[in-house]
Amino acid sequence: MKTLIYISIFSAIGFTSCKKNYVCECKNSNTTYVAGETEGTRNKAKKYCQDLSSGDTKCNIQQ
Repeated sequence: MKTLIYISIFSAIGFTSCKKNYVCECKNSNTTYVAGETEGTRNKAKKYCQDLSSGDTKCNIQQ
């Protein structure tokens, strides 16, 4: 039974760090637009999108 629990936990952790495609969405005072797409973990994609921000334009992962 303990083995099954450990396998389940390991699988859950493994799936949360899978690489996926994420779309960066940028917003400024005038408009909202898609700035590009990146492949990676959610944290890496979030950092990539935030690095696209400049001035009054803020970029995040598209929800």
